[in-house]
Amino acid sequence: MQMPIKTHIPPVGDCTDLLERLTTYISRFDKKWINEIVPAKTEDIDTLKNLTQINKYNYHFPKEYEIYLKYMGQEDKGLLKTQLPGYASVSEIIDTYEGIHEEQPDTLSEKYIHFFQTELFYGQLSFDFTQTVNPQIVMTDEDSQFVSYYADNFEKFLFQCAFSKYEKFNYDKSIIFAGSPNMLKEAIKSHNESDIFNIIEKFSKTYDFQRAWFSDLTHHIGFKDGISFYIENRDNSLCGFVAGDLAKQINNIGETLLVELNVIKIN
Repeated sequence: MQMPIKTHIPPVGDCTDLLERLTTYISRFDKKWINEIVPAKTEDIDTLKNLTQINKYNYHFPKEYEIYLKYMGQEDKGLLKTQLPGYASVSEIIDTYEGIHEEQPDTLSEKYIHFFQTELFYGQLSFDFTQTVNPQIVMTDEDSQFVSYYADNFEKFLFQCAFSKYEKFNYDKSIIFAGSPNMLKEAIKSHNESDIFNIIEKFSKTYDFQRAWFSDLTHHIGFKDGISFYIENRDNSLCGFVAGDLAKQINNIGETLLVELNVIKIN
C-alpha cells in the first residue's frame, strides 16, 4: 500500500476552493499570475449563454467553468492553450459563435457547446451535454460534431493544463518526449496490452508513483518525492515529460519510460 507523501501537487477539493487550489499551485512558479488574469464581464457571459443557446436547452455551464469565467474568462495568461494552440477568452468565443450564427446556423448543436477554439479551425473543445451532470470535454469539428473524448471534466482539464505548463519548473531537470501513432501501436503490441494505460500503470507501480486525482483516460499524471511525470494521449500518439531533482534518478527513470512507451526525447 502506497503511503501518502508530502507534496505540492494540487489537492482534491470542490468549487468553493477551486481558485485557491489553482492559485496556490501556479503561484509556486508564477506569483504574478493571480494579478494578471482578467475576469469575463457579466454582460459577456450573458451574451455567450445567449449565443450558445444553453438556456434554450435548459443546460447550465459546469460550476467550474463558471468560476473560470468569473476570475479569468477574458484572460487566463495562456493557461488553457497549454496543450493546444488556440483561444479560450470569452470575447473571442463570442466572436466565433457570432460567426456561426451568421454563416452556419445549422451547425449550432444542442449536444456540444464549445469553450475553446483551436487555431486554424482544427477543431473545438466542447462540453458534452449528452450527459448534463459534470459533462465531459470532447473534441468537436467545425460542424459541431463529435470527434473524440478529451478530458473527464473541466476541473480536471484546468489542473491538467496548469500541471503541464508549470510542473517542469519545480525541478532541476526534465526530459520531454513524444511519439507518433505508429510508435504507440508498436508499444502496445510489444507489451501485449490492449491500451497504453495498462503500460503506464505497470511503470507507475514499479517505480512507486502515485496517480494524481486529475488524471483521466487521456492524461496520466504521476508523482513521488522529487519526481513527477505527465503523459498525454492525443490523436493516438503520446507526448509529455518526466521531471525531477536528482540527475541520475531522472535519467534512469526517464530512459526507462522512453523505452516502455516507445517515444523519443525531444529536448
